Amino acid sequence: MIQHSKTTLSNNDYHQIKKVLDLNSITSGNILKKFTLSFSKFIEKEFIHTFSSGSQALYELLLSLRFEDGSDILIPSYICNNVKKAINKAKLNAIYYDNQKDSWISSADEIRNKITKKTKVIVVNHTFGIRYNKSEIESLQRLNIPLIEDNAHFISNNIQDIEISNLFLASIYSFNATKLLTTGEGGAVATNDNQLNKRLCKNILDSGFSDINAAIGLSQLNRFHEFLVKRKEIACFYIENLGDVAKAIQIEKSIFFRFPILVANDKLFLKSKKVAYKKGVDNILSDLENVKDIFKKTISLPIYPLLTKEEMDMVVKETIQIIERKS
Repeated sequence: MIQHSKTTLSNNDYHQIKKVLDLNSITSGNILKKFTLSFSKFIEKEFIHTFSSGSQALYELLLSLRFEDGSDILIPSYICNNVKKAINKAKLNAIYYDNQKDSWISSADEIRNKITKKTKVIVVNHTFGIRYNKSEIESLQRLNIPLIEDNAHFISNNIQDIEISNLFLASIYSFNATKLLTTGEGGAVATNDNQLNKRLCKNILDSGFSDINAAIGLSQLNRFHEFLVKRKEIACFYIENLGDVAKAIQIEKSIFFRFPILVANDKLFLKSKKVAYKKGVDNILSDLENVKDIFKKTISLPIYPLLTKEEMDMVVKETIQIIERKS
């Protein structure tokens, strides 16, 4: 079976790990500092703090923002459950906003509908690697409520993407095994706000992950543009060969962490013995109308850099055959 996700490792990743082992110093040290500096330059953020996971990064960020217990944090319903867990652990309330109709991301209008006097932060995510429009984020920024960018599905140093990212108070990243860029395990908080940086420094108990993890991250970062090019090539292949079913995703608006399609019967795909189709997110966090509708119709296709031409052909063939079956 063709895997849905796979860690993009190369001989250079193994070589970098061996170099760390040869130094006989595998704890957090100079390699982690080098990764942090390199990643900071790549995303053009002044301050970077690493953590054991993206969820831990969000939790530590929320603690550093010093909200009263029970404050409301607006989050999308179409997101990993760990976001809610981090908010609850920080003794805050997760309040869900809906997606835009027939979309995998939300809109400024949907988010504004959920704002109350108790709203302290708005979390926005680029689901599946689909970019938010700059005008949407600027509209939210004018509300004078701190914005947090969830980049678990999105890493870019495109000029426009950096401009959008700079509209947020802080951004969080996940470097889990099958993310766009991996350190094996790990996450980060990035910000240009000096006061927030100082509060993060006071709270941090450790360095987040080891030099072994950081060595993988450095190797991955050096090849990151290559990864994105490959993902776009696969996306273009799917769009060209899958016809109408692939038209929901727009090529210019995504870096293709995932390749979602809209289908009439998701269960047929999940039963496939040839391709490991997924829902994209395991579960939605609310029963809001638009989220519930798009979740039911969504299937995610494999789209990782190690996917071969033969595997891409098989994904297309299997997808078309399933679509053509009677439900």
